[in-house]
Amino acid sequence: MNLEKIRSDFPITDKAIYLNHAAIGPSPMPVIEESQKWLINYKTYGELFFPSLADQLEEQNIHRKTVGSFINAKVPEEEIAFTYNTSYGLSAIAEGIQWENGQQIILNDLEYTSNSYTYQALAKKYNLSIDIINNKHGILPLEDYEEKIHDKTRLIAVSHVQFSNGFRSDLGSLARLAHENQAEIIVDAIQSLGAIPVDVQEDQVDYLAAGGYKWLLGQLGTGFLYVKRDLAENLNPTFIGSMSDASALSLSHHVYQPATGARRFQASLGPNANLLAKSVDYISKIGKMNIFKHIMKLTDLLIDLIFQEPNFKLRSPVDNANQRSGIINFVCPNAELVVSKLRTLPKPIAISLREGGLRISPHCYNTEEEIKLAFARIKEFSRGIGQ
Repeated sequence: MNLEKIRSDFPITDKAIYLNHAAIGPSPMPVIEESQKWLINYKTYGELFFPSLADQLEEQNIHRKTVGSFINAKVPEEEIAFTYNTSYGLSAIAEGIQWENGQQIILNDLEYTSNSYTYQALAKKYNLSIDIINNKHGILPLEDYEEKIHDKTRLIAVSHVQFSNGFRSDLGSLARLAHENQAEIIVDAIQSLGAIPVDVQEDQVDYLAAGGYKWLLGQLGTGFLYVKRDLAENLNPTFIGSMSDASALSLSHHVYQPATGARRFQASLGPNANLLAKSVDYISKIGKMNIFKHIMKLTDLLIDLIFQEPNFKLRSPVDNANQRSGIINFVCPNAELVVSKLRTLPKPIAISLREGGLRISPHCYNTEEEIKLAFARIKEFSRGIGQ
């Protein structure tokens, strides 16, 4: 992995130390250039130079292969739909499932609101029950899921990586547990894809949704939904549009026939597909495992530095390597002040305040020197120096 070359693709490195990819990931130049190209070539002139609708549909199949290969989808052309964010994908599946009165959904108390509100609303609409797995020191034990699941369980909904502390769930074990009880699993993967390799076939994932603007380093308004091919025909989507039909080229009124596979969840065409594919392609060329190893190396350094500070307390579970991610959260004195002061430096340092702690989330272009410099400033501001 050529770190110098990678850094040259990110203009942000000249202006800031950016360690906040769990919030929004800056895009590399190839993605920025693709975004500019779309605006200049297409939006400047309306639809004058747009490809034909048939060509656009064919192009989307190419992008489906790019994104599908990234997560090892078995049949990308039928298992990938392009969306605008994670919430759209989660809600599309939630509304597409044929719910029965009294069925159960299993959530947990670490979830981000997007992966919680959806199911709370569903529970009211369809008279469903929700059971919550309560974390134990930031961990969601598999045995707690085993205690909660029963013959009325319909869905386990979980973020692969939790936004606040970086805990990573074992998707394979959760999926096996769900399937053994005739249930399914839906995964919010926005905090893992781009940082951690994901294999939907190996882990037997049923549904997966992600936005492209965090670790995938894509643009806002990009995302995708994965639906296992064997499950799509049992879903009745309500989030639909002209591209959701089996005859997407027929634009006049006719009887709606859902498209095969995940495509029934894709409402329209737009730049989100090619912009997402561009960012996925960029990460793929660097190598998913190369990026993962680099991020783990940076977070290893950060963890060591935190342990050296008696007034700092690590909140992310790090004892089990399989539960680690690119997110590290720790508590320090004056945490809120630290975050704001870091952003006022001549070369700002970007991190987040989450659940009362500092959340640091580095990516493929960050360096060990940046981690050390950021941590030195955190120590300085936490002690009230420079206020």
